[in-house]
Amino acid sequence: MTAAPVRQDIPVGELHLDPDNPRLPEQLQGADQVSLLRYLHQEAVLDELIRSFNDNGFFPHEPLIAHEDPDLGWVVLEGNRRLAALMVLTGSPEARDLGLEPALEAAMTPGRLEELSMVPAYVVADREDVHLYLGFRHIGGIKTWSAESKARYLMQEADRAARRKAENPFLEVARRVGSNSQGVRNSYTAIALLRHARDEFGLQVTYVLHNRFGVWTRCMNSPDVRHYIGLNGARSYTGVCKDIASVQRDQLQEVIGDLSPRDGKRPILYDSRDATVYGQVLMHPVAHKILRRHGNLQVARQGVQLAALPERLRELRERVDAAREEAQQAEFTTEIGDAAEDLWRSTRTLRATIQALRTDEDEDEE
Repeated sequence: MTAAPVRQDIPVGELHLDPDNPRLPEQLQGADQVSLLRYLHQEAVLDELIRSFNDNGFFPHEPLIAHEDPDLGWVVLEGNRRLAALMVLTGSPEARDLGLEPALEAAMTPGRLEELSMVPAYVVADREDVHLYLGFRHIGGIKTWSAESKARYLMQEADRAARRKAENPFLEVARRVGSNSQGVRNSYTAIALLRHARDEFGLQVTYVLHNRFGVWTRCMNSPDVRHYIGLNGARSYTGVCKDIASVQRDQLQEVIGDLSPRDGKRPILYDSRDATVYGQVLMHPVAHKILRRHGNLQVARQGVQLAALPERLRELRERVDAAREEAQQAEFTTEIGDAAEDLWRSTRTLRATIQALRTDEDEDEE
């Protein structure tokens, strides 16, 4: 932080939830206080905190972090979940608008209500002052955000560093959050691509952004997938931005579609562990056609395996040649003879199978 934060007590009624909190879904960025409280009440499981505050009071050893916004007043940059719980517990106007009441086993005493109406906060002079702390705490620290929230934060920080003319925005941000430039670059590329797809191409990316962002990020780390959509592997901030601006719309739409559910069925690419095979399928013409025809990655995977069959047969031949050279130096035993007979029978069966494929192909041509 550029300046030491000052600790002071602030009335809960004067504190506001942060509408620019990176942890919020993108559609809630900049939302009003009622919408923010509704979301946190639905998604952040506030009941446990509410009961804890009622039983034990606020945690003085872990103050909120806030700054004074010229438009909103006191905005909490760290501790929005705790503030939301306090808003419900103390009956804020936003909580009353939403009809939210605390679920308590024991009624709150007037003394506890008075105590919770004022909470400690570290006050920073500017939002920028707290970015380092938030980044380390939630990116590399113990209280990690979701992959999508993390990527959105890293993107904001890299863009901010670029506006300051930083020599290497990715490296600068990486040093702040305890990561490395490749990790920051990968996260940046993943979320920036989805935004580009949405804003420039009008593609629907909501499901991938909120439900399959981890799989999407893994795809963006696959050289085959990156090549397929037109990413050239740039490493600098400027190069990555140019890369993203030049991606192929149709290919990008195809990949996003494969990560999205269709007709009530789960996405074609559902598991991040299949991202490598998925990239191989995209880059192999036959397997790619199979994927588009059947909409099944496992079926298309067989096309990739068949494409590798000639190479595997050549490797087997080389191993047989090596075994023949070894046999010339060996003495005959029954075990060696039986093994050679087994190999001969398997080889004849393999040759007959392949000849049958050739016959089937000739009949198809007729």
